[in-house]
This record gives sequence, C-alpha cells and structure tokens, in this order.
Amino acid sequence: MIQTPARPFSGLIRLLPYGLDIVLPLVSYAMLRALGASTFWALIVGGLLTGAATVANTIRRRRLDRLGALIVFEVILAVVLDFVIRDPRLMLARGSLYLAIGGFWVLVNAFRARPLTVDAAKPFAAKHGRPAVVAYEWAAVNSPAFLRIHRALSLAWSAAFIAYAVLRVVIIYSASSVGQSMWLNEIPGVVAFGVCLLASARAGRRLAGIVEARLAETDAATTVPLVGTHLPG
Repeated sequence: MIQTPARPFSGLIRLLPYGLDIVLPLVSYAMLRALGASTFWALIVGGLLTGAATVANTIRRRRLDRLGALIVFEVILAVVLDFVIRDPRLMLARGSLYLAIGGFWVLVNAFRARPLTVDAAKPFAAKHGRPAVVAYEWAAVNSPAFLRIHRALSLAWSAAFIAYAVLRVVIIYSASSVGQSMWLNEIPGVVAFGVCLLASARAGRRLAGIVEARLAETDAATTVPLVGTHLPG
C-alpha cells in the first residue's frame, strides 16, 4: 500500500515555491516603490526575482521535463519582454500571455498518449520506492482509467490557467492604478491555484488506488504457490 507519511507541514513545504511566485513580485514592488524606484524598475526587479526562484526550483528538482522546459522558456521570454515593453500595465498583462501559453500547452498534451500531468505527478510515486514508480509507469501505458484521470486533471489545470489569464487582463486594465492592479490580479490566481490543488488531490487519491492495485497484482504474481507441492515423507 502507498502510505502518506504523517508530516503535517510537508505539503506546505512543497507549495512554498509556488507561493513565492505570488509573494515575491508583490513585496519587491512595494519595497522598491517605497524607496523611490520607478514603476518600470519595480516591475522589472519583481519579474527577475520570480524568474530566478523558478529556475532555482527547476535546478533543485535536477531534471528538465516538459513542464520544466515550458517554465524556462517563459522565464527567458519574460526577461526579454520586460526590457522591450515600457508600458507598466502592458508589462503586468504580459504574464497573462505565459499563463495562456501554459494553459493551452497542458490542454494539447491532455490528448496525447502521455498527458503532461503524468510527469508532474510522478515524483509523488517516486517517494514510495522503485516498485511504486514501476507500477506508476505501467499504469501510464496500460491503464485506460489512469489516463482518463490524468486527462481530466489536465483539463482542469488548463481551464484554470486560461481563466486566470483572461481575468488578469480585465483586472489590470480596469484597476485605478498599477499598484492596485498588482494586488487585485493575484486574487483570481489564488482561486485558480486552489482549484488546481483540489483537483490534484482528488485525482491523486484515485491514481494511488490504481497504482496500489498494480502493486498488489505484482506481489501476487511473484508469490510461488505451494499447491501441488509434495513434501518428502
């Protein structure tokens, strides 16, 4: 059985890098503006800090999968656009472009043989040892139910990303100031993140059941039956 260790703060620790993506630009913008920096440079520094944190998180995982490749591409694009775009609201709105790209990329991959969420969720199986990883990979190739769950999860992620991207643009251009839009545009992001988290938790329980069933089948297949064995008398 795949058991989740009783570590009440482990889930929060895993979510910390994503929380920094929201907190870093807000805090840096507020501090730099208070110190007299221009809106342009306050936004630039916030974007660079977020990009650095994202790249560091990718390096920490010691691998560059399809999701990591998308993130690195968006960070590079953000750095380039930040120095090209001089309109503060447009600089903020460009984040919606990355969200939309990510949302549509997850959506397209949902209908491929291996949805993007398969690789994103694999590290959770890896924490339970090599047999769990083997069972997980077997399910990714041979279990229709396993793939249906991942496709549904990918659809939830992509819908949340795209909706957030649209709402960001609406908020940025309807807010009375750039500073106000900095705070307000994160609200739908928190909601979208919550939706993804709930969808992932629900899917995770169902996926764990499929992996556990495969582990049980593997254990049964490797057990040598004693029926028909004659002991010397």
